Amino acid sequence: MLKVKVTLFGSLREQAGHAELDVELEDEAKVVDAIAAVGFEDRVDIWVLVNGTRAGRDTRLSNGAELTFFQPVGGG
Repeated sequence: MLKVKVTLFGSLREQAGHAELDVELEDEAKVVDAIAAVGFEDRVDIWVLVNGTRAGRDTRLSNGAELTFFQPVGGG
């Protein structure tokens, strides 16, 4: 098992009801597994940073990783 910290911003924070979560995942877990563990469907409008760097859905996670979930903002 590995543990990661997830920080949520914007409407994702409101949907989850938390700003931060500690999540336990199976060894060899990927970003997509963390998205599911928080309770979200894998949607293209959820962007994820792993330790401050944008990560793809297939990025493997390590114990103690810090994930940030947010949605892109548009406007003009």
